[in-house]
Amino acid sequence: MDGRLANTWKLTVNEKKFIETALASNLRIDGRNPLEYRKITIKEDGSSEVQLGQTHVMGLVTGQLVQPYQDRQNEGTLSIFTEFSPMADPSFEPGRPGESAVELGRIVDRGLRESRAVDTESLCVLAGKLVWAIRIDLHILDNGGNLVDAANIAALASLLTFRRPECTLGGEDGQEVTVHPPEVG
Repeated sequence: MDGRLANTWKLTVNEKKFIETALASNLRIDGRNPLEYRKITIKEDGSSEVQLGQTHVMGLVTGQLVQPYQDRQNEGTLSIFTEFSPMADPSFEPGRPGESAVELGRIVDRGLRESRAVDTESLCVLAGKLVWAIRIDLHILDNGGNLVDAANIAALASLLTFRRPECTLGGEDGQEVTVHPPEVG
């Protein structure tokens, strides 16, 4: 791993001693009390923008109709994608997602799945034929530490504001799917 994200997971002996001493003395580098949370700001409007301390993450949820997986004919899918911008932290490199971006995506994904934040069975439109594939894109705009919490909050806030379009089944055989625009639903 690289940069500040890696340093939060692999601390040197001196860093560990500093943290232990600071905790014992009820001190924090940013001036907060030991039990005081970072200031959090959440903006929502179909997407989310979360600022947690100096960390800034933008989340966007989209959905599209796809064929279900063979082993889960009546369940939709949930995918998490993270993008680390070099503007957010000099250690982030442009291009393909690095190890840190992939790991952050896995952590957010695991949290959402294990908490059952998304009912994947409710994403089924037509069993065995069409389900909703939900995609959460997390863009790291500024890495000021505590990236995991900020990304999780951005993902949840984005999901809360996402409204998938209404669908109706019709046709002679009842297998024709009509997706209605948001203003109709």
